[in-house]
Amino acid sequence: MPSPCICTNLRQAAQASTAYYDAALAPSGLRVTMFRLLRRIGEVPGISITDLAQVVDLDRSTLGRNLRVLERLQLVRVSTGQDERARAIRLTEDGEHALNVALPLWQDAQAQLGRELGADLDQLLKSLTRIAQLQGGNAHVG
Repeated sequence: MPSPCICTNLRQAAQASTAYYDAALAPSGLRVTMFRLLRRIGEVPGISITDLAQVVDLDRSTLGRNLRVLERLQLVRVSTGQDERARAIRLTEDGEHALNVALPLWQDAQAQLGRELGADLDQLLKSLTRIAQLQGGNAHVG
């Protein structure tokens, strides 16, 4: 019998975890992909698109598409930064509110999933970080 496909298992786990967090965050109106960006923007108000792309390990075009959705929902504002060519990203009041509603939901989901994974959690996070770094990604799990 052939060994299990690592890629297939990782993709299935990623889809399942995304669905898990999306369900947990549903009362906030955010999906986990939106929450992830809002959280990072909230940590560094006025962050540039280039810096945010690096922090969340997304290419600029993918990040730009995601930011346009957040702008349309009036959760972020993208404006000219100190350098006319740079774009600064900030949470709007609605974005701050959505993040404040979502954060405890995310924390509860984190705690529940941590309990489910138990003693395997630390090794899992180390393995995922190592996989993310294999192709030179700067992603860290957590």
